[in-house]
Amino acid sequence: MPLPHWTMEGVLPPGRLHADLADIYERLVFDAPHQNEREILFSALNSYLGAVARIIPAGRAWVGGAFIVRTERVPVGLDVVLMPDDWGSLKRMTGPVRDSLYGLLTLRGVIIGQPAMYLDQVQPVGGLLDGFLCFPGDEETWFNTWSVSGTRGFPEVVW
Repeated sequence: MPLPHWTMEGVLPPGRLHADLADIYERLVFDAPHQNEREILFSALNSYLGAVARIIPAGRAWVGGAFIVRTERVPVGLDVVLMPDDWGSLKRMTGPVRDSLYGLLTLRGVIIGQPAMYLDQVQPVGGLLDGFLCFPGDEETWFNTWSVSGTRGFPEVVW
């Protein structure tokens, strides 16, 4: 089912809106200003979700940020919150698989060695998006954040 049309305020109607990538492209890229910039963000989202699906066997992703708003301002990024279906599989991850998962998440206040440096924030996909992990029990907090306390909708992609 395609994403609903924009409201007069330039947002999606309230709620969690089930969508696939074709639906997201149609509404958030094709039917919005600044298509070139949105095309780049969509490509980042597509690549990101493909990488996520290789590490997390099944789950949902909520898409938010400036990308899901229809305004004359150029969107410079998007946000994704991941909700794995099986938390046990994430807890059992070790080594390179766990490292790959961390590489898909936005990290704040990171210290790296050799050479030692401090970074305020590390973002996946070259900084085009922020990726977050929703821990069990935090869904309502994320829902209220993504929906701006119920005033707008956001896409949900299931894999």
